[in-house]
Amino acid sequence: MVEKKKEEKKTNIYLPYGKKAYVVQGIGLLMGIIGFVLTGLGDITFSVIFLVLGLVVILPIGLWMKGT
Repeated sequence: MVEKKKEEKKTNIYLPYGKKAYVVQGIGLLMGIIGFVLTGLGDITFSVIFLVLGLVVILPIGLWMKGT
């Protein structure tokens, strides 16, 4: 009895950003979510700080880090 070896197909997934860029983008999104949660809790000062830093500063930096 001859068994056929299962051919493993390697799928090449193209990711436009590097690992560091995805980490920075994730941090920016996480800070944005924390800002929205703080808004819901009524803490306006820290919520604005987290929203601005996360969604206006850190997330665009992660998007600019295309090659790394």
